[in-house]
Amino acid sequence: MFSKLLSYAASRVAGHAVDGLARRAIWGGVAAICLVFAFAMALLITFWMLEPHFGALQAGLIIAAGLTIGGLIALAVPGIIDRSEKAAAEAAKEPGAVSQTVASVSHETEAAVDYFGAVQVVASAFMFGLGAARQVRRKA
Repeated sequence: MFSKLLSYAASRVAGHAVDGLARRAIWGGVAAICLVFAFAMALLITFWMLEPHFGALQAGLIIAAGLTIGGLIALAVPGIIDRSEKAAAEAAKEPGAVSQTVASVSHETEAAVDYFGAVQVVASAFMFGLGAARQVRRKA
């Protein structure tokens, strides 16, 4: 009985998942077809606008050149993104001044806690901060 209930629930969930995926695929295909036709119409309108000024041949060449440039840019974008990600990863590996300072302070803090103890280090830091705050308040 319990296994039949689990089997029924699993088949319902799987059925809904497949139905949802199929529905998204169908509507995605319809949207892609509409976008392709809209792009084709935009190209025709661009040609009709350019044709009286430049002639049919030059208008076609202008549109073809624009599409060629757009295609070349689209082909170059993944390589540019890969190079920028690689450069960012290499820059992250090289320690900068801030990261070196933070690492140094962290190392020195650990050494002070090991030598003096955590309570004494915290108390000293609190007293130092309190003294600095009094000096700032006097100047203001």
